[in-house]
Amino acid sequence: MMPIIFKETKEFKPKFRPALHYDGTLAPDLITVVLQENPKGNVLYAATMNAEALALTLKTMRVHLYSREAKKVRRKGATSGNELAVMDICINCNEDCLLIKVNQLGGGVCHTKNEQGQNHSTCFYRVVGKIIGKTTEYVLSFLE
Repeated sequence: MMPIIFKETKEFKPKFRPALHYDGTLAPDLITVVLQENPKGNVLYAATMNAEALALTLKTMRVHLYSREAKKVRRKGATSGNELAVMDICINCNEDCLLIKVNQLGGGVCHTKNEQGQNHSTCFYRVVGKIIGKTTEYVLSFLE
């Protein structure tokens, strides 16, 4: 089987794909988004955008995401004050995933809070570990 070869262009044409809301109903076409802290490189968050969220992000240079739970576009940090200022937007070679480099304005980006009652600085604050005994068990440990 021959590999698919994509023609590289300078046009920004992200590919949005059919998706479902968490309740199984049809969502708008979405694209995967990875948010990365600038300049440290820490991965903060993984989410989705529809065309409206991407357009608002480009217009305001603040991250807007599509919530499949709420079924609407939301500006990240609109209620918490923990907004994300866009520094760079990168697209992968397949044009179906965005990497957005951001500066955090306010506290952490995660919806959960640490023992001090503050939002975690990243949603990826737990590591999957393995305990091997009679059976293999997977457990989480905390980075922060």
